[in-house]
Amino acid sequence: MSKMRENMRSNDHTPRPTRRVEDADVVMLGRREWVSMHTPGHTPDHLCLYDPANGVVLSGDHVLPTITPHIGAMDGIAEDPLKEFFHALDRMAALPDIKVALPAHGHPFHDLAKRCIEIEEHHDGRLQRLRDASTELGRPATVHELMQHLFAERAWGSMAESETYAHLEHLRLSHEATSSWSDGLLCYEVTASA
Repeated sequence: MSKMRENMRSNDHTPRPTRRVEDADVVMLGRREWVSMHTPGHTPDHLCLYDPANGVVLSGDHVLPTITPHIGAMDGIAEDPLKEFFHALDRMAALPDIKVALPAHGHPFHDLAKRCIEIEEHHDGRLQRLRDASTELGRPATVHELMQHLFAERAWGSMAESETYAHLEHLRLSHEATSSWSDGLLCYEVTASA
C-alpha cells in the first residue's frame, strides 16, 4: 500500500497552463465561443465563462445555487477579497439574457441575477452580525471570538476563521472597524455602522 501511495505522490504535480486566460479573453470550447470573466473572491484567480450567443454561464464556484462560496483572506493576495467578490457578483448580475448558469456544485439554475443579489445580501447580513457582535462585546475581540458569533459551532475552524477575517478586513478597510494586537492576537472592534 505504501508503494502505491508513493507512486501516486510522485505523479502529483500542478499542471502548467498551455495558455493563460485573462479577463474578457475569448476561448473556444465545445464549438462555442466563451468570454472569460475574472471573478475573484472564492479564489483570487477564479474565472467564469460566458457564452453570450446562447445565454449560458459556467459560474464555477463563484455563484452557487444553494450555498455561498468560501471567501477567505488568509492568503494575503487580495487586500479586500469581499469587496472584489461583490464587484464580480455585480458584473455577473448585469449579464444580459442569461438562460442558464452551470455551477461547480449543485444543479443548473436560471435566475443568475437574483442569485447574485441573494449572495450579496447573505454577506451583508454577515457584516451586520459582526457589527452586532462587536457592540454586544463592547471591546476589541479576536477573529476566533467573532467567528463564534458568525458561524454555527459545527462550522468552527480554519475556514470559518478565514471568512470571518475577510469580513473584518472589509469592515476595517471601509473605516467601520479598527484592528489592534493584544497578547500576540489580532483583535477587531467595529466603530461605526453602515
